[in-house]
Amino acid sequence: MAGTHRCTTNRSSRVVTVPARRRPASRVLRGPAAIVIRPIRPRDREALERFYQALSPGSRRDRFFSIVSGLTERQARQFCTPDHAHDEGFIAVLEEGPGRRRVVGHLCLEPDGSDAAEVAIAVADEFQGRGIGHALMTAALDWAVRRGLARLTATMLAGNGAIYRLLAGLGLPAMTRASGPGVVGITIPLASRKAA
Repeated sequence: MAGTHRCTTNRSSRVVTVPARRRPASRVLRGPAAIVIRPIRPRDREALERFYQALSPGSRRDRFFSIVSGLTERQARQFCTPDHAHDEGFIAVLEEGPGRRRVVGHLCLEPDGSDAAEVAIAVADEFQGRGIGHALMTAALDWAVRRGLARLTATMLAGNGAIYRLLAGLGLPAMTRASGPGVVGITIPLASRKAA
């Protein structure tokens, strides 16, 4: 979630569904500045690299399970070119002004067996706790249900309380299991999401 090995506004914001004809944006968080949640594109590579370089060392550790300075060029290219059928990526983009946009959140999904996807997420330090992670996870859940997946999985550091709060806020069951020293595996069944 905020860390995985394979997937290398303000507090009163609300999520609004954008009509399909207006895609590629899927949701907009309203506040002093608009934050758009949308599928990632190849041209987002440099902005995504800047996003990961700007994260605090603790946030990068939570995301990658080690202290890294940012993404490699290869990782950035991979994240920005999902096939949209088996793997996907979403970003939260802050509209800072005319022609000025900044990535403030990133979520990626990669296949984890035939009926599951592994999810990993990171949100800019100064935007954590403002609903961006929830909006990114909602986009991921919608994508997974459309793909007919049975569950999402994630791997996280055991002390990452922000992910526990994010999952609890989704209103879905989540099963956890120890998967190594200080590491927890999470499974989120999607059956109740499909029924809703």
